[in-house]
Parts: sequence; structure tokens; C-alpha cells
Amino acid sequence: MTTDPIPSGHLKDVEALLALAPDDRPQWFRDLTGDAPAALGDRTETRRLLALPADQRPDWLNEFLGNMTAPPLPDTSTDPLLDAAMANTAYGQKNCTLVFPLAKVLAAAEHAAAADKHKLGYAETEAAPRLWWVKDDGTYLMSNGQDPTDTRDDNGRLPHVVHADGWGPGTDAHSVLGGDDFRESLDLTTPVFEDGTTLLGMLREADADGITRFLLKATFDDTYMELTYITE
Repeated sequence: MTTDPIPSGHLKDVEALLALAPDDRPQWFRDLTGDAPAALGDRTETRRLLALPADQRPDWLNEFLGNMTAPPLPDTSTDPLLDAAMANTAYGQKNCTLVFPLAKVLAAAEHAAAADKHKLGYAETEAAPRLWWVKDDGTYLMSNGQDPTDTRDDNGRLPHVVHADGWGPGTDAHSVLGGDDFRESLDLTTPVFEDGTTLLGMLREADADGITRFLLKATFDDTYMELTYITE
């Protein structure tokens, strides 16, 4: 079962849009939610209704769900309707583009390149300079370099950690990246383009040209993930 995608840029707006009166919502959102009452901006009430048997739910909610199932949602779910929809697209291909400040990504990459020792990721046997793309507390890039002079900040975080725009500490990116935490390694010194340019070289060249954003585009399903690097 698949559902029509929520337009890019609106993935974090569901709760705010539900707080609007139905007539004040954008048309694309009205198509999804019908005349759902504004009280559904209260995530606790939304979770309660989703947990009801189908014959006890309001008509608008059953129309929204269609053939989807209403999965169990944790109390920490901040966008219950979105989470329900995303849970039903778990077996379809997803696309996500994350935006990072390029200067900070380059600083993390240079930290990894300059380090004498490097942490190994899952199934890696050879140490090399890499950026780790992590999803746990938000989603972020970080250096895998080990530098004995590095110290953690007041929140216990190492330096050279760069969160994606809109997905900083305290956010939950599972609505766009799936439910499981993960760590992917981005090799900095292996050529990734046909002309032999490495990711580190790409970042350095972009920074020299005054470019300010690094985009990480992921296309993935339950069995694979393809990453594309973009600077702009």
C-alpha cells in the first residue's frame, strides 16, 4: 500500500496545519485530512483516535487512512497522522534531501583528513578518513577522526558534528528516514565522480567558490540506499 506523498517542505508542518480550521488549510492537506477538526492539532487526541477500532473512528479519519493500517504509535510521536502514513509506505522507495552548512561540513571533513587515527564503522576493516552520517538525536554528519585534544561540549557532543537544517538535537527524523537509527560512512578520499574528484575535493572546491550549502540526497528502501552529493 502506498499513499500520495506529502509535498517536500511540509513534512514537519502536520501538527501546525491540523491546528487550522479546515477551510484555512492548503488544498493538498485538505485532500488528505478532509474535515478533520482543529482539535486534531492535539497529538494526544490524534493518537487516541488512531488507536480506536475502525468502526469507532470518525468518518474523516477512516477516509484519510483508506486501506492503510493504523500502527501502534509511541507517546513520543509528534505527527501521528504523518507517522501512520509513513509506516504504510515502509516497503516503497523513499527520497530525502538534507541540507547542511557547507563550511561546517568541510571543517568536519578536514578534521577527519588530518587525524592520525580513525574510528571504524560497521563492517569496516580498514581505517580511512570518513564522514559518518548518523540518525539518532536528529540527523547529522560527523568526523570519524580520533584526536586526543577533542573535548565534548556541555551536552556530551564531540566537535565537528554538523546537524542537517531543521533536524538538530531533540528532533526525530524517522518521518523522513525511517524508524531505525543508523550510521552510514561517506568516504572522503576515494574518487566518487568520473573525473576522479573525491568528496573532500568537492567540498574544498565548493568552499573556494563561495558555495554555502551541501545537500545529501538519499534514495532508499528496505534493502538499499543510494546517496548523491550536491553543492549549491
